[in-house]
Amino acid sequence: MDWKTASSYYETRLSDALNVQRHAINLAMLPQAEVPSRLKEALLQEAEPTRRQLERLKKREFRIAVVGLEKAGKSTFINAWLECDLLPAKGGRCTFTTTQIYSVEKESEQRLEVQARTDEEFINLLKELENAGAQEDIKTIRANEITLQQVRREGNLTFPFTRLEDIREPLKKYVADEKYAHAVLEARLYTNKLAQAEGIVFYDVPGLDSGLAKHVDEAQEMLSDCDAVILVQRFTSLREKELEIIKFTELGDKNVTVADKLFVFLSRIDSIGSAEALRTHIEEASQDWLKRANLPSQRIVYGSAGAYLILNGLAGEQTKLEIGDASNIQAQLKRLTGIADEETLNRNGTGIPEIKDKIFHYINTERVSILKKRCEASVNKILSNSEDIYTIVSKKYPENPEEAKLFEENNRRVLFTEWWNQKWERIKADLQKYYEYSVVSKPSDSLTVNSLTQIEKFRERYIQIVVSEINQLREKTFKKKDTIFLANSNPEFDRMKANFAWRDDLYVDISKLLSSIAHQLALELKDEALKLVEYMTSLLWESNQVKARLIENSEDYFLSKLENSLSVLFLRFARPVAEALIRGPVNSDTRNKIIKSLGVDIEIIDNYYSGEEPAFRVLKRYVKYGSDLIFNPEVRQQVLGIKGVVTQRAIDVANDLIPPQEAVIFEVENDINAFEEYLRSAIFEAAGFESFCIQELKGLVDSFRDKEGTWTGVAFNEWLQENPLLLAEIPYNLKSQESNLEVSERLRQLSIALKRTRL
Repeated sequence: MDWKTASSYYETRLSDALNVQRHAINLAMLPQAEVPSRLKEALLQEAEPTRRQLERLKKREFRIAVVGLEKAGKSTFINAWLECDLLPAKGGRCTFTTTQIYSVEKESEQRLEVQARTDEEFINLLKELENAGAQEDIKTIRANEITLQQVRREGNLTFPFTRLEDIREPLKKYVADEKYAHAVLEARLYTNKLAQAEGIVFYDVPGLDSGLAKHVDEAQEMLSDCDAVILVQRFTSLREKELEIIKFTELGDKNVTVADKLFVFLSRIDSIGSAEALRTHIEEASQDWLKRANLPSQRIVYGSAGAYLILNGLAGEQTKLEIGDASNIQAQLKRLTGIADEETLNRNGTGIPEIKDKIFHYINTERVSILKKRCEASVNKILSNSEDIYTIVSKKYPENPEEAKLFEENNRRVLFTEWWNQKWERIKADLQKYYEYSVVSKPSDSLTVNSLTQIEKFRERYIQIVVSEINQLREKTFKKKDTIFLANSNPEFDRMKANFAWRDDLYVDISKLLSSIAHQLALELKDEALKLVEYMTSLLWESNQVKARLIENSEDYFLSKLENSLSVLFLRFARPVAEALIRGPVNSDTRNKIIKSLGVDIEIIDNYYSGEEPAFRVLKRYVKYGSDLIFNPEVRQQVLGIKGVVTQRAIDVANDLIPPQEAVIFEVENDINAFEEYLRSAIFEAAGFESFCIQELKGLVDSFRDKEGTWTGVAFNEWLQENPLLLAEIPYNLKSQESNLEVSERLRQLSIALKRTRL
């Protein structure tokens, strides 16, 4: 296969491989594809050199980098190659920018192109020089601001030519003259003197030891993007910067070795003192290169490019000054090489024809095999890693979109069910913790006004409701007093009649009071229940299905049920107390009959009384004696065995020292007080409100836990409707219904690319 055929073939191969690489990377970058990072990294690393090689093939360029340290003789070497003392070569730095030399077939195609720096590129150069501490360069630039600005203003230039000598001056000006060269980014020389083969390009880069980072960067970029390297070396052993050349070459092209593409020209041998020293020089250099890069001695040529120019009459004045007199050079080479024939010495003693022959042989015979080695390695690495990615992903995902969709839906449902089962256990645990902490009990040392349990809040609200209702009852009752007293004063005030009439009216209001308390308690319990439902709702991502499933029919219906239940409990114990205390006056037949009719039910109240007043500890006893059990010292001591402080008004009532109206008021007022005391300190516990409250709230908790199947459906609905609160909790692979379908689509694209490449 010749170079033209090989270039076309591998252009296609590399294009196909990079297409596969692109699809493989697109697939691998999806997190849900779960592709090992080593495969992604391998593909990304191989892509860059493959793209560079492809670009060279598309341009049909074969790039040869001519590198070396400053003053190693790179420019002189290229001049000898071109057989024209063209590129500047002198004692100081003579190359400020990269020069690219292109091989063209026709004489009419020959030209010099100069690409000027833009203002931005020039500013960046100044910053780089400042960072590198290159004060001499900066000083030179400052001294030549006018000419450098002129170059930038003129922009890119083209100089056609027939003979290389014709563009010696402009090339010297824009590449080596410090007045102009700092404003030049790149010089391109197109000539038919470079090589007979099409597409050959020489890159002449400033020395790596120039001290400028840009020169190192240019060398690294060039060595990463070339097909062959010619290192011009002056010394026996490799210097540090020359070792970087090996490193850059290896890093830029890992599919071929340095020895596959490197040639070494041991330059300026005419400066060596003796033939023995030359042999030692060559031997040491060969051993060093064998050790460093496994480079065979056949790839090493020694000679002198300057001597070639001098002895063949090609040298300019500057070169003659640098190299010396032709007769002296000729005599020196004879001593070093042992070649007596002048014609032979002029050619073979300088090494230039020899290295040209080696390079041309490499171009004509070896470069195809190296190209094959490089490209096949790249293609195989890309295809191998891409196939590994395909194999890994295809085990989890199908290629067919419909199959992928079905597979994805089934898989996601299974994964969501697995996640939900674990989530449900956490929900039950969280609910139980909330119930125990917030509803029924808390550590005693953590209780505050703002952190009471729901049961304690319910009891507290009960007391507040009782106090409020009793206060309203008192106000309403005593407003009616005068009317009732007047109605029972015909012609004189009838104490007993008025007492009964007032109590009949009061009992009606107390019945309403009991119903109001039951209603308000039901509202309180409903609020506590709704708070619990609200927490349960938060556990299921604020789904509106929770309340609807737990609170049957409506909130009004739920309230009605609570109110009926509370009324039954409340009235069972509160109404008998009201009957006993309110229906009839103390010592009346009515009150005595009521006590007998209530039987043992009324005694249950005594078991739950938690107040401090002894007079209220036995309800029947208080009903019998009334307020005398508190305010009459004789009755109090006789019945309770307690001596107490008695108010003056109580003494006056006992001794009939006040009007009968005041006595009735005192009795009714204290019976209302006694009723309030029993409501506050006995009825709540006797009616079992706390147990009822716990039972209702726990019933909600139990109902929630029993509806696991319901909540499973709710969870699925919220997931499918993409509830943001739910999506914030679930794993990444469950968040998007379409995300994993993308895996299958990219897998299909990779499969197609792989099949095309195999074909």
